[in-house]
Amino acid sequence: MPEAAAPEEAVKAPQRPSLMIRRRKKVTEGVAAQTVIADIKSGQLKPSDEFSMDGIHWRRLDSHVQLAKVFAEAPEKPPSGKKGLLIFLFLLLLGGLAGVYAHPYWVFYKTQMAVDSRNVDQLSQEVDYSAVYQDIKRQVDSQWNGIAAQKINNTPYAKSALPKGRILVDRWINTLVTPEAVMAYSKGQTDVIGFATGKKSSKKKASQEKVTPDPWANLGLNVESAVTIFNSVSGVLARADLGYRDVNTFTATVQANNRENFIFRYERRGMDWKVTGIQLPAGPMSASLNDIAQSTLKQARNKARAGKRNKKIKKVEEDKKQPVQVAKLANIKKAYMANLELRNLSVGKGKKYLFGSPNPGIFATLLNKGNRTLNELEITIYFYNRQGAIVSEKKLYPVSVSKYRPGRDNDPLGPNSVKKVGYLVKKFAPASWTGKVQMRVTHIVLKD
Repeated sequence: MPEAAAPEEAVKAPQRPSLMIRRRKKVTEGVAAQTVIADIKSGQLKPSDEFSMDGIHWRRLDSHVQLAKVFAEAPEKPPSGKKGLLIFLFLLLLGGLAGVYAHPYWVFYKTQMAVDSRNVDQLSQEVDYSAVYQDIKRQVDSQWNGIAAQKINNTPYAKSALPKGRILVDRWINTLVTPEAVMAYSKGQTDVIGFATGKKSSKKKASQEKVTPDPWANLGLNVESAVTIFNSVSGVLARADLGYRDVNTFTATVQANNRENFIFRYERRGMDWKVTGIQLPAGPMSASLNDIAQSTLKQARNKARAGKRNKKIKKVEEDKKQPVQVAKLANIKKAYMANLELRNLSVGKGKKYLFGSPNPGIFATLLNKGNRTLNELEITIYFYNRQGAIVSEKKLYPVSVSKYRPGRDNDPLGPNSVKKVGYLVKKFAPASWTGKVQMRVTHIVLKD
């Protein structure tokens, strides 16, 4: 029959089987397959018609009856190796990206586990204490500068209070960057911020806190262990508001017990993440700095008042001692004058600076026979008239040690030493002077 010849020729044509019937498993030659082909040939199964065969849902796609038989008998092609590799690489990339994204969350979890178990060594692996110190110091310095300017700078005690306050602030910062302090921040505890003002309850409280066991210890491959880990991770991550600030910065906001927040800043360090900064609540930090300012100001004020009182007391004591000291010193000087001797006193003529006309002068030799050095020696010259009465006197200083008085008279007079003295008297000798004089040592200053 002509109708049967055409399909047979089409079957022999070297055509690649196409997806004429969408299927989920291989259709083999059998009664069911022959029935489908017969229905297609008789026109009972038209394109787009749906039917069931061997419990599978099928659909005819077009009118090529012969291709339906070829397709039904064609072996199922295995998946392409290249396509499987691409799928594997895609899944691997997707898993890597997910791991990179979730890494800071995992680091936060490890930090909290170290806090719960009070594992200082583990916590130190997650926290860069040097960077945290600089971050907290910047916050404290900013607030301290404002408080100091407001409460200390304009007082008369600023000169002594500011350096003392700076010392206390630096010591306080050191107490804010310790494993114990970081553990307290992780739990929202603000009392540790007041440690510098003497509130030591935080240390006691920390030592009495319950240590949470590690949920990862002694795990087995069972449902109970999986539930334990899930509850641990989900519970820890719920303690803080977590999120990326940018590609390299991740923050964990922990609510403090005073309704403010601690903000932990994590920064990417290569393939890892570290805590590099902790923003402290402004309220407790400001309160502690105010306490430091008031304390240092009070100390400076009390010290200044005590200094004034001490000066008054010292002056009174010195005033009481002064007459005794003066009298004692006068006796010492008076006793030492017995070691000083003026010899070869004469009246003659001499030249000033070895030139000019000769003028009347008085000359003598001064001897220090004692064991003390003189920084100053005063002599007094007495002028007599014809009746033997003193008509004038003149004080001169052959020894006077002073940086403002250069010359040979500026040298001290040492023990067992001799010094020649001479003075032209034309300017200060009275007109009634007859040439008779007397010279005495009237004052000395001993070297200490």
